[in-house]
Amino acid sequence: MKPKILFTCKIADAAARARMEAVCEVVEVETSDPAELAGHVGDVTGIIVPFTPDPVITREVMDAAPNLRLVGTTYGGVRQNVDDTYALSKGLTVIHTGASRVKPMAEYTLALILSSLLQIHNYHHYMRSGEAWPRTKYPRTRMLHGRSVGVIGYGRIGQGIVELLRNFTDDISVQSNHLTETEAQAAGLKKCELDAIFKACEIIVLAGGYNPSTHHLIRRRHFDGMQEHALFVNIARGKMVNEAEMISAVQERPIYLALDVFEEEPLPADSPLRASDQVLMTPHRANNPIEFEQRWQTLADDLERFARGETPESALTPERAAAMSES
Repeated sequence: MKPKILFTCKIADAAARARMEAVCEVVEVETSDPAELAGHVGDVTGIIVPFTPDPVITREVMDAAPNLRLVGTTYGGVRQNVDDTYALSKGLTVIHTGASRVKPMAEYTLALILSSLLQIHNYHHYMRSGEAWPRTKYPRTRMLHGRSVGVIGYGRIGQGIVELLRNFTDDISVQSNHLTETEAQAAGLKKCELDAIFKACEIIVLAGGYNPSTHHLIRRRHFDGMQEHALFVNIARGKMVNEAEMISAVQERPIYLALDVFEEEPLPADSPLRASDQVLMTPHRANNPIEFEQRWQTLADDLERFARGETPESALTPERAAAMSES
């Protein structure tokens, strides 16, 4: 008998839906209300939900589904909408579509780095806002080739960023609580502590997950340790950085920032970050490329594995769940 998988949204990819229906009984019930959802899960094997502002797969929902073996999301995280800790404690398989985010976010990160080093965004801004030919507005810019880069966090996104950076430099350091020295050496990487990354690298990329242990992980001392003209890139979470301390550092030191995320979103209109040519800002759009919609195929991959009795590729462990951001 095929496992019965309940989706609380429409499956937007017809080809992915066909793959899922070949191995599962697919049911769609469009609701984000846990109390209403609990009334539909009595005989389901799995529940998949989209991103919503509030929890959906709660303890009550899971306890109302005696045959439940799998819960998951159609996006790259789970904690925003799934009580993943409780699910894992019940022995459930917890899945997500994080693999579909790797290439889009890695390419976006590369774009932030290149634009920052070459000042492309600033030249564009001044040519649009009144300076007809700001050719000599900035000193010599810099290439990425051969520069020292540090990546903080070596999960899916961090690994994707590293793979792109290998096309430009062999001088790549990583800070990771999960990567061993032996594994780093085998991958041609240098494993470094956080403070050492900021002191040694010309480009620093924050790519780790946000959780209570990483709140304000990056502080003023890290920015003070950066080399002059070094670049800090954040495509992870704004709350991993003490933003007030970062602002004071960029106001006082010749360092550069490329930020897709902020401690408060939307970024306040009067934020000093908006006034600095040393800062490239984008409005939390690193996961926006259309290729992110490969998530439906990624989900089909994992449901096929689940239906065969295999462990889905994205299945969380308690350790991995603890390190992940909400979304």
